[in-house]
Amino acid sequence: MDKSAAILIVDDYLLIRTHVRQVLAELGFLNVFQADNGKTAQDLMRKQQIDIVVGDWGMPIMSGIDLLKWMRTDHRYSRTPFMMLTAEANPQSVRTALQAGVNAYMIKPFTVHSFACKFMSMLGVQLETAPGPFARQQAFAPAPAPKPAAAPVPPPAATPTTAPVVLPESNVIGLDAPIGERVKKSTVLIVDDIPTNIEVLAGVLKDEYAIKVAISGKKALEIADAFHIDLILLDIMMPVMDGFETCRQLKANPKTAHIPIIFLSARDGTEDVVAGLRLGAVDYVSKPADPTILKARLSAHLLLATALQDVKRQNELLIENARLREDVDRITRHDLKSPIAVALHGSQALLVSPLTPAQREQAHMIETAAENALEMINRTLDVYKMEQGSYQPALQVFDLGDMLAKVCRQLQFAFDSTGVTVGYDKPEGVMCLGEPLLCYSLFNNMLKNAIEASPPGGRVTVNIAPGYGNLHVMIDNAGEVPPAARERFFEKYAPSDKIGGNGLGTYSIRLMAEVQGGSVSMDSGHGRTRLTVTLSCP
Repeated sequence: MDKSAAILIVDDYLLIRTHVRQVLAELGFLNVFQADNGKTAQDLMRKQQIDIVVGDWGMPIMSGIDLLKWMRTDHRYSRTPFMMLTAEANPQSVRTALQAGVNAYMIKPFTVHSFACKFMSMLGVQLETAPGPFARQQAFAPAPAPKPAAAPVPPPAATPTTAPVVLPESNVIGLDAPIGERVKKSTVLIVDDIPTNIEVLAGVLKDEYAIKVAISGKKALEIADAFHIDLILLDIMMPVMDGFETCRQLKANPKTAHIPIIFLSARDGTEDVVAGLRLGAVDYVSKPADPTILKARLSAHLLLATALQDVKRQNELLIENARLREDVDRITRHDLKSPIAVALHGSQALLVSPLTPAQREQAHMIETAAENALEMINRTLDVYKMEQGSYQPALQVFDLGDMLAKVCRQLQFAFDSTGVTVGYDKPEGVMCLGEPLLCYSLFNNMLKNAIEASPPGGRVTVNIAPGYGNLHVMIDNAGEVPPAARERFFEKYAPSDKIGGNGLGTYSIRLMAEVQGGSVSMDSGHGRTRLTVTLSCP
């Protein structure tokens, strides 16, 4: 890889650009340019040949995705590598970027090492050594790349960076800046038909915000539709289109409806204030406005608007994640459970037929693997739906005694090396009302926990006792649950001394029992522990 390749970093957040530049410097790339939005990057790329672009998605004026689309239509940049840095993690955004021609997609926040690996992988080089600092020439083999074409000297604002190489203190890049820092980057549109009023307001606000101005309602609509605006200061008394009509049209446009509007007017009558607020304005300030009060109100509304945008983004991500979870649930339930059940039943059928020792061992391995896969699916997907109250069990009558016999036989084989024995006398014709696969996971989980909690050479017993309209399954093992853990034994993430435990085993047992109209209880003392599950019988 030619280390003199011209790289352009495009991000409206200075700290991101600084950190990415430092990582690129550690990789040996020093011919680096920067731009704070897609439009600035586009102007630079028309003057200066760029070989690689690292760009953010969401930026004012021109977004990263729009810059990428423009590049793919320009013959000079149709094949230029483009690495997208973004907090947009939903599948639709990824698809949009891929369709636009992105070469690499990096979700913020990201680590220094993950960025370096992704960047070099995009260029066809595998970075095997972890950065800290990065190994330079020895870390990767050079790969051929075209040298940047000769070009005129760029303007001073875009001169190549040659600052000393220092890795960022944090190993994580791309965390959102504090909300107060993001507000300082806000753009305020001042709308007034009197130029001197605009000059006064701009003078008060220019040190804290980016300022755009409009001398008419029509011009304000055009600017708000074309540029990223965070807040509008809007005069009411203007010719042709007054502030009320301008506000009405802004709120009717989906692209601008979210922008907070503060009316700024000498008309301070109650009717005017109420009319402005009813149109959707967030505040109403009377002229002449006190600069300190005006700045305080702007800051408060910008903080609130930014926070609401954060909440909206998080809600969209949660909705997308929930939709994705539902998709995975549907795929898993219909596409994976059925073949696993076939493998499980097939292996069990083989085990009751004449087999050589080697064949029997293989059949046991298939049975155990199928059972483990089924357990993982049920535990990760069904438990979530049970928590949400959306799980609908497919209840049917089945032979509980026969199911328990299969569970005991499988786990006895799986834990044979521990010396723990399982005692179970299968009763005949004990029918239960429940969901067979769910009960299979439930009892497999219970018995597995009991065996793991037993001392080497111990004995676990399984018994069925009839009740009034129900059945009780009791599993006993040697050993006691610590007194401090008994009260929270069936709670989520309950503390446990079990190595590798995650606090979900007994919690899922409770959910599986309750969703079928049953219950579960635990009794521990005198050197033994008993778990009892109660289920309905037909």
